[in-house]
Amino acid sequence: MARFAAQADFCRNVSPLYHQLFSLIGKRLSEDSAFADWLLSASQHRPSFDVPLLLLAGLHFYILRHSSSTQELALFYPDVGGRADPTSPTLQLALFHALDACQNELGEFLATQTVQTNEGARGLCWLLPLTCTRWPQVHLVELGASAGLNLVADARRYAVTLAENKEIYTVGCGGEPDFVAQSTGKWMQPEALTFPKIFSRDGCDLMPISLATPEQQDYLASFVWADQLERLHTLKRGIAALERMNATSTPVRLAPCRLPEELLDYLASLELASVPTLIFNTYITIYLPDRGLTLAQRLASWASRQSFPVLWLQWEHPGDKTVKAPTPGWLAWTAALWQNGVCHRWHLAWVHPHGNRICWLPDWKAWIQFWKWANHKTGKDSLFRA
Repeated sequence: MARFAAQADFCRNVSPLYHQLFSLIGKRLSEDSAFADWLLSASQHRPSFDVPLLLLAGLHFYILRHSSSTQELALFYPDVGGRADPTSPTLQLALFHALDACQNELGEFLATQTVQTNEGARGLCWLLPLTCTRWPQVHLVELGASAGLNLVADARRYAVTLAENKEIYTVGCGGEPDFVAQSTGKWMQPEALTFPKIFSRDGCDLMPISLATPEQQDYLASFVWADQLERLHTLKRGIAALERMNATSTPVRLAPCRLPEELLDYLASLELASVPTLIFNTYITIYLPDRGLTLAQRLASWASRQSFPVLWLQWEHPGDKTVKAPTPGWLAWTAALWQNGVCHRWHLAWVHPHGNRICWLPDWKAWIQFWKWANHKTGKDSLFRA
């Protein structure tokens, strides 16, 4: 019940429909013991954080697949043409009817599916910092890649603006920006540099998604809140960008991997020698048993032994509980660089989980200045040569 209340609070100002849905389900859990018992049984092997997201994704999936059991609820879902007011009392009736009518299907969904973080705006996590490195080429690896959309962020376009919506920087090869991030704090613009060649694009996920069929695409879309139409539109553009990239010499390659247990085996399976490697992950550690502690330990141990530079970029909740985000729920945008056993770390910014707002920190300027210094070093003893 507390998880549903927390999700309702999180989307209060960004998704009126899902604010109501999470709130109503939380209310029913407190009043309907039979429904509560069903949900506890259906989700007994799932982390509590996942359950609200999976339950509403399941409902959304059956709405997108035009299930007859969800016709009344679909009237409230704008992505399928619904226009009903989410504050109407009839939403509760439609929601509870759909939950009861789809109970078997939703139970299977809860038991077998995983939360898919497919927010394309998170590609900025690796795309923007990489512009500073001047590396001629790079291996790209995503942990928790879902369908791999963020592995083709360079084929899209991202804009960073000031709070008053004045554009200050764009990155990526797309036309008009797919994503706009409003920013505050002390911004420093990177130098205009040639973007590295992406040598390979690899990603792993507990259950990687192929997008070969409309049903698989609907499954991915089901994790996007149905009244956030722009996010759904950019998801479709992301799928198109992925299809174009997969027709080139550097297609996205996805593999199943249970993190953190299988991390080292997965990295060993990749051909990474002699080329700098950029590893990134966005909003996955909250789904791991120890919130990413073991993942960080294993990745650091592996990275410190490599003969090539390893850069790890993250959008995650801070592991240090004494570090507080300026706004509850925001993520720490961090960077770690290993070369010859030496590790450097930066906390570049705070960022909203959907990537639409950024608060720059002093380490962003330090990051840019570090690479200016590193790229002026010459000779065989340069620590940061690619």
